[in-house]
Amino acid sequence: SVVHNLWTYFGQSFYHAAIIPLLALTVVLAWYARPSTSEEMPRKFANFQYTYLVVWCVCVAADWLQGPYVYALYSAYGFTGQEIAQLFVAGFASSLVFGCFVGSLADRFGRKLCCMAYCAFYIASCITKHWQHYWILMLGRVLGGVATSLIFSCFECWMVSEHLQRFRFSSGLLSYMFGL
Repeated sequence: SVVHNLWTYFGQSFYHAAIIPLLALTVVLAWYARPSTSEEMPRKFANFQYTYLVVWCVCVAADWLQGPYVYALYSAYGFTGQEIAQLFVAGFASSLVFGCFVGSLADRFGRKLCCMAYCAFYIASCITKHWQHYWILMLGRVLGGVATSLIFSCFECWMVSEHLQRFRFSSGLLSYMFGL
């Protein structure tokens, strides 16, 4: 039967069996929920959308891909549960503290520079994972927290700034950017 073949094809895993229907549902809902505007789309707008989305997705994927493995890495290095918890809390606390003034820094030094700083901080954070020294890993967690604050505040600000000032697209088209 078709159901049996599909079940076998997806490895009898709920995740694999659910991902395609959920993906299809998401695409359909996104299509119907897309914003409407009476404006004509400028030729460069689609390229701008694509460029922003690709860069943002690569940066977010870098942040999310290591998440499930960090605990296992610290555990493999021989750290206790309490030490691992301290490392995690340091990253979250760093993001909490830095997140309070990252917007001001972006306004002062530039949104583009802060987006590039995200990449530098995140690369440095990832490099520290190659050492089994607690304080080097702690530095990496703090740098990762700073990077997290940057990615979830500066990228959208930079996109809006580029949208309105550099490309001079109308503000009505911003809903298409935020609807991605």
